[in-house]
Amino acid sequence: MEVNTEAEPLRDGATSQDHDREEEGGHDIGGEAKRLREGNDDKDGESGRHQEYMDEDEVDWTMGINILDSYRQEWISTYGKMWGSFEDETEIPAMQHTVGPILPISAWPRHMLQIFSVNVTEIKGALQWPLNVYGHVAVRDSLDRKRNYLFRRSREDCQTLASPELTGPSRAVVLIDPVFFEVDLKVKSIGTPFECEDKVLSYHCFCYDHIPHMSNTGFARREVESTEHSTMEFFLAHLSHAVEATIEIHVVEGSADFKARFTARTTGIDEDVILLDSLDRKVTVASDGLVALDRRVVSVKEEGDVDNRFLSVYVEATEVGGSGGTFFNHVNFIPEWH
Repeated sequence: MEVNTEAEPLRDGATSQDHDREEEGGHDIGGEAKRLREGNDDKDGESGRHQEYMDEDEVDWTMGINILDSYRQEWISTYGKMWGSFEDETEIPAMQHTVGPILPISAWPRHMLQIFSVNVTEIKGALQWPLNVYGHVAVRDSLDRKRNYLFRRSREDCQTLASPELTGPSRAVVLIDPVFFEVDLKVKSIGTPFECEDKVLSYHCFCYDHIPHMSNTGFARREVESTEHSTMEFFLAHLSHAVEATIEIHVVEGSADFKARFTARTTGIDEDVILLDSLDRKVTVASDGLVALDRRVVSVKEEGDVDNRFLSVYVEATEVGGSGGTFFNHVNFIPEWH
């Protein structure tokens, strides 16, 4: 099997649209752990709006309502006119600078958030295992303030799970300002076609503020979030001086009838990013040999000695209906940016 990967650095602000806004007098998107609030007493900023920064601990998140509803209201008030609908998905693609010909002058490695897994560790109230779950888990960074989905399923395509099978992020999660996790998951009720009879698994929002961890990066950590209906565990790592890598896997010879587990791992962190685990299912392979992965984007630390900054991609594959045993292999890549 052949593995193609691109280590793609994201610039400060990441899009030409952001650069245009800055030149036109838009707000500074960099740096501090603060959010924008809108006022009317100044003509600075885009469209004559005055914009000021407010510390996270100065904001009353609950205001007597659910924290996710509170965040939604605050997002719409602060970013709605600039960024559109609260439900919009990020429009910044992976590999946006891969075709070149050269990187923008402001592109360089950044602090990034690697997300390994999301687990439901406890259920409460009337909920019982197994859970038929649908809805979404998403994360938002300050590149475009929009949803970068980690998990998304419709009611008709719910997943029976203890831990969601992540299908994202679709691009690297960049730590400029604090990032926000948004969880809206429901449990499908058996024997009824009506969504109103489904139960809430988690309806929640929380912030990962990377600023206190700037000098303590490069290892996996757990963020545990408990709500009225469940407890969820987010397993992630804050990487400094990192770049985005996009992984493609092609079958170049032999049978395409196999089941497999593909994972990626970065040096120094003893935890896998699961790209695909087909379990007992046959892997989907396109006519050109491209394997359909659940996830294809990971973050990789770029600085340091070569022996301490590489990306490893592992495969464990077994032919369906064959007797050839299980095939194991891995390939190492050294991230670079120019």
